[in-house]
Amino acid sequence: MEVTLRPATLEDARFVALVMAEAIGDDIMERCPLTTEKDLKKMTILEALAKHPNTLYSYQRATLAVDGNGDYLGGLIAYPAEGYLERRKLTFDLCREWMFFDPDKMDPETVDGEYYLDSLAVLPAYRGQGIARKLLQHGIVEGKRLGLLPVLACSPENASAHHLYTSLGFADEGRLFIFGENYLRMSHK
Repeated sequence: MEVTLRPATLEDARFVALVMAEAIGDDIMERCPLTTEKDLKKMTILEALAKHPNTLYSYQRATLAVDGNGDYLGGLIAYPAEGYLERRKLTFDLCREWMFFDPDKMDPETVDGEYYLDSLAVLPAYRGQGIARKLLQHGIVEGKRLGLLPVLACSPENASAHHLYTSLGFADEGRLFIFGENYLRMSHK
């Protein structure tokens, strides 16, 4: 299958929102097409975040994997850490009603000098085909091109993701408390 990576556009905001939700543990991609009132309301909020230029999950920070027809396969939201805390505050202020965690108790996910690979997700039908690897490799190259250290967070329960990250050169370097749970902090050496 032909896989092309491209920057997201404003028209892609709904898919960028799906990537973000899936990446933090919501199995929303598995429930598409969305039909419940709860899912539809959540997507309205998340799509607004993806359309806003100054949120963590703005479409402007997303790279999409598409097939030869231009259909979505997956996506990566990644960005330089500079301005992270301000963007995080704005992001969480805009979606408080949807949150299931206390953002004031979260560790910073990234710090200046880093390129944060924030959210990664691939549609269920295309998992296991190297798309996540290709997106991550793109993120690593982009971070290094900017002279920044690529970093990410990994759920300790997600052994397959941890294996993928280590196979790409990421190493554990501590823990983060984010989204109400403990995560591994990993950096690319």
